[in-house]
Amino acid sequence: MPDRARSAHQRPVSDDATIMALAKQTHTAHDVVKSLYEEEIAALHDKATVKSFVPVIASRRVKQRLKAMKAKGRH
Repeated sequence: MPDRARSAHQRPVSDDATIMALAKQTHTAHDVVKSLYEEEIAALHDKATVKSFVPVIASRRVKQRLKAMKAKGRH
């Protein structure tokens, strides 16, 4: 399977659905979740040897970051 190019302009539809779901689940603004998700995707994508797991890991890391941010009283 060819490696998909990742950019803010060519994000797969499944990523948009993931971002919307994360925003709803965490009661966080869509733009905040989108920014964090894109950061995590970029950080993981370059290092990952199995690219199909990147969105799953990125989602988990976004949830962890949001939880930490809310615990500190900011978001």
